[in-house]
Amino acid sequence: MLQRLRDTLADPDGFVRDLWHRTPAHIRTTFFSAAAVGLATHLYAFTNKFANHDDLYQLFRGGYGVFSGRWLLPTVLRMDGSFSIPWLIGLLGIAFLSLGACLVVSLLRIRRPLGCLLAGALLVSFPSVTATLGYLFTSDAYFFGLLLAELGAWAALRRGWWGSALGAALICLSLGVYQSYLPVAAALIVGALLLETLDGGEVRALLGKALRCAGTLALGLTLYLLVVRLTTLETGLTDYEGISEMGKLPLARLPEMIHAAYRAYISFFLEDVYHYQFRFLKYLLLLTGAGSAVGFVWLLWQRRPGPGRTILALALAALYPLAGGLIYVMVPNGAVHTHMLYGLVFALLAPISLTEQITERPRLAGSALRALALLSLAFAVYGYAVTANSFYLRLDMSLRECTAWSNRLIARIESCPGYEPGMDVVLVGSEQREAALYPSPEMDVSQMMGMDDLADLRTAPSYDLFLRHYLAFAAPVHTGHTELAQSYAGQKTVQQMPLYPREGSVKVLDGALVVKLNEAS
Repeated sequence: MLQRLRDTLADPDGFVRDLWHRTPAHIRTTFFSAAAVGLATHLYAFTNKFANHDDLYQLFRGGYGVFSGRWLLPTVLRMDGSFSIPWLIGLLGIAFLSLGACLVVSLLRIRRPLGCLLAGALLVSFPSVTATLGYLFTSDAYFFGLLLAELGAWAALRRGWWGSALGAALICLSLGVYQSYLPVAAALIVGALLLETLDGGEVRALLGKALRCAGTLALGLTLYLLVVRLTTLETGLTDYEGISEMGKLPLARLPEMIHAAYRAYISFFLEDVYHYQFRFLKYLLLLTGAGSAVGFVWLLWQRRPGPGRTILALALAALYPLAGGLIYVMVPNGAVHTHMLYGLVFALLAPISLTEQITERPRLAGSALRALALLSLAFAVYGYAVTANSFYLRLDMSLRECTAWSNRLIARIESCPGYEPGMDVVLVGSEQREAALYPSPEMDVSQMMGMDDLADLRTAPSYDLFLRHYLAFAAPVHTGHTELAQSYAGQKTVQQMPLYPREGSVKVLDGALVVKLNEAS
């Protein structure tokens, strides 16, 4: 080890050259295809500065997360400075996703060029990536957490008991950045174990490795929960999205949660409840899934693994989708959003891995199944890229709409008789929505957390920061959620005011400029 370090310091160019030559071709293909597709898909977000309700809070600061159980997040966020810088965050995020894609194809034994290209493309274009980029200020840190989860699975599978200890530590660190990537480690472990089971080996050894890997996941989660306890002794955990209930598994609801994990694949891919893909794609995915099931049975028949390994292989195949959808078991009392569903992408990677195993010995049926899988997934990648850019366009348009709407509001405020610069501005009812906040209904076909429209920006508690940072309106603004706005809303004079933008909806009262946007809730 010391000699290798000395050699590297003595000849860094040679080290890089040797590293390039030692890296397998399929790994290089995966990395560069993932990076290229990632940049092509998300360049719109990396070359513009969009806004959403949370980004307004984090525009010039990068430390948060402890109250949400993400005790490592503030440290990781420092790697891109204190500002929310799109191009830097984007490049770092794509680098982490591309490195993670290399680990995925290695563990799932995807070797052929088209398979590696599509696997890398799926892993950087899946809607969960787009949803995470809606919260751009933290996305590179989250993708680093994803890479840690993938490294944890790799260590647990490759390095015996020492690997399990390392894997548990890496998974613990991953959860300390963002809790939603445990299903990624679980799906990778189950998928890799399934391939090992199909290869052969003693059932006892395979079961031992499976139990050791399960222990790795459990130990990683336990260590994480212990650190959460230690880092929130004084403050406690937030109740947001059921975070304060982490680690508490309601056994009576376990069948319901397991059902939700399996049901998520039907909702996401076949019913397309989120409207993230082309309508015809569900038929191609259904055919690919059915063909993959037949191919898996044929592979079992071809390899004749024996009763014990056959039962183990079937059990692992059944657990694979559950592992990817494990988030539904992790947050029984919270809502599951798109950015938390990255584990579902492994359902799309399964046909690529499976068909490479089948076509080790060329068969017409196996080749046809592979062609169908590659075609379906190519359409999926393109559809996800289109969806991503549709949402980025929505963010762009929303920012322009909110700017135009707010400029008119500021003009009314500054032209109001009695207004003085620096006076408190109170926006009564700003948290309420009205028809005027939906000027582009064509862009409301689908929803994704973080992809705010005009209504989301104007009604957010952080709207005052939008006025300050994007429109240079430096007066203290109190949105409808604040105590001052609530107190003004209760005054009879304000209750009798008409709603904005009517005449008389903007007045100076008791030393403050009051705008009645809506009736207070």
